[in-house]
Amino acid sequence: MEKDKLIKLGFVAHPHGLKGEAELRLLNTNYEESVLQDGLSVWIFPTSSKSKVKEFGEKWVIEKIRFGNKVICQFEGMKDRTHLESFIPFEIYLEREAFPEPEDDEVYLVDLIDMDVVNEEGVVVGKLESFSDNGMQYLFEVRLNQGEKIVLPYVDSFFPEVDLKNKKITMIMPEYTE
Repeated sequence: MEKDKLIKLGFVAHPHGLKGEAELRLLNTNYEESVLQDGLSVWIFPTSSKSKVKEFGEKWVIEKIRFGNKVICQFEGMKDRTHLESFIPFEIYLEREAFPEPEDDEVYLVDLIDMDVVNEEGVVVGKLESFSDNGMQYLFEVRLNQGEKIVLPYVDSFFPEVDLKNKKITMIMPEYTE
């Protein structure tokens, strides 16, 4: 599976205990809405040359997952702490199809990537290349038609409308002063 076709859920940088359990650091800290559950298959990818996870990723099954102050996960086939440590550090990904469909007023940001970005008159000015999270808000990275990339917060004052049906995002260009 290609990594760019998957959705990143979090990463593992530390083991938990001696039995091969992993401490998951999830990007979405609203654990009540997590799609992760016992028996779910996830993809893992290395984040360092120290990890023995194959560069093109490996599919693992969650044997047991517990949510509390920390998210603790046991993967099927993970023998013990030493075995897990040989894989650390790694990121955890999931296929988009494994997520429930969003409500009418919600959207998965990953579904917006490669959508046309239009100005208020409906003229295509670029494409949404990617997004990131600075801890306070999401940031949209837009590649303009001229090749320039701009990064703007995903807020109504810059992105007042997302049209999923027509696959376009309306953007209000910021005014620059020098």
